[in-house]
Amino acid sequence: MALAFNAPQRLRNVTSPTVTAVVVVHGSTASTVHSCVQSLLDSEGVDIRVVLVDNASPDRGAACAEWRTHSRVQLITSPRNDGFASGVNIGLTARRDGDGIVLLNDDATVAPNALALCAVALAADPTIVAVAPRVMLANQPDLIDSIGVVIRPNGEAFNAFIGQRWNNQVSNGADVLGPCFSAAMFRCDAFDSASVGPLDERYRLYYEDIDWVLRAQRAGQRIVAATNAVVFHQHAASTRLLGEPARYELVQRNLLLCAAKNFTLQSALRVWGSRLIVHAKGCITGPYRVQRIRSFGRALVALPAALLARRQLPRRRTVAESTLFAYAAGLSPNFDTDTYRAS
Repeated sequence: MALAFNAPQRLRNVTSPTVTAVVVVHGSTASTVHSCVQSLLDSEGVDIRVVLVDNASPDRGAACAEWRTHSRVQLITSPRNDGFASGVNIGLTARRDGDGIVLLNDDATVAPNALALCAVALAADPTIVAVAPRVMLANQPDLIDSIGVVIRPNGEAFNAFIGQRWNNQVSNGADVLGPCFSAAMFRCDAFDSASVGPLDERYRLYYEDIDWVLRAQRAGQRIVAATNAVVFHQHAASTRLLGEPARYELVQRNLLLCAAKNFTLQSALRVWGSRLIVHAKGCITGPYRVQRIRSFGRALVALPAALLARRQLPRRRTVAESTLFAYAAGLSPNFDTDTYRAS
């Protein structure tokens, strides 16, 4: 196991685990990026290196400029923005061999001991491939942003417990469906093709984490919560410039593609049929009439590639689909995407 780790109070007597954190930047301000990267560098109990990927930002990299010569930060500039998944995959090529991997949104900050506590959870069992910390809303820090993600049988996915006050909803070390990729720690081999594999770049933005999580579960990998590891996230601060109509279109397209690739055939057909009815009604009543049509059309165009990817997945499902859907039971996304605050 690459990350052998003892309790935080014993850090002075053990070798700190090595970690590579990948942060993808597109459209964030210099102050936002500074807070994110500095929080990582200030992490206690880990030997951390940051890979900062400027994903063809509108400011031409100005928000990342201060980190160009920092000894523990490697800045990679992508000539074009091919989406969040592509940015992460680019960053992963620069990770140190054997390092645990951290993904952190550029609009998030970690508590000083958060990564060390995630490393403890990751090292608890060799079958654990990823850890979901307790992420709190930066603007409403008493409310949860995510303790991992969940997905419903109709294909709708969202952050688990978003908008709820923290009340020990999840035990530390408990199994969860998967981490939200706004903040997560992974085993050193998690993104290798022999394990779960890299992020699927076809999604561009949204559902790339859900797709990865479903693949991990299919392969029988465990994912656990580290609720004692706290992260603060400015929910969607880096994607709000898209606007709600464009965000809606991306989510609806990717929902369909994720179901086509990862669900059982019966469940995938049910999702496509139900979304067709939903969007047909929505084209009459609104809103987002154009976006509904485009999302379905673009999903149809991308469907052959999704079905090809489906054929490349292991035929045997280690975990029953009903078990995966059960993580969403009783939960709802208590978050208003117009105000970006818990509802």
